[in-house]
Amino acid sequence: MTNSSEIQELQADLCSGRDSVLSAVEGVSEAEAHQIPEPREWTVVQLLAHITELQSFWVTKAVLITQVDDPQITRTAVENDVRLAAVTDRSQDGLASLIRQMNFANNQVVDVVAAIDPAALDRPGHREDNPMTSADVIRYTARHVRTHADQIIESLRLIRQTG
Repeated sequence: MTNSSEIQELQADLCSGRDSVLSAVEGVSEAEAHQIPEPREWTVVQLLAHITELQSFWVTKAVLITQVDDPQITRTAVENDVRLAAVTDRSQDGLASLIRQMNFANNQVVDVVAAIDPAALDRPGHREDNPMTSADVIRYTARHVRTHADQIIESLRLIRQTG
């Protein structure tokens, strides 16, 4: 299925991921959002910063697949540094601000996906040794966001049980 309905399904999947995050952070206090749930775990605000960054990062890689023959889309060391910087730089931001940033990023990637030629969704790329199409990368992005929504829920459970 490579038609405009697939584009709409991919957009809906991205929005569903965002909605999972919004549901996960509903009722979270500023103090909870900045509390470390366990050693070596990210705070809720750090997770939100990562979710914001990953959406545009991976959808940009999905677009690259539509434009370049079989690109390698694995994060480079520099791209990993940028990811960590995004999380670190925003770790002191307020919860409401990070939610707005995450929503803005989601709106942007939904618009970017709308501009993809449906016929290009099946073009191949690679992440490490794994072949992935542009559509696969977009689906992965939405799943990745939902995984972090679940992580937020678990972090809050830990924070609230010890608090």
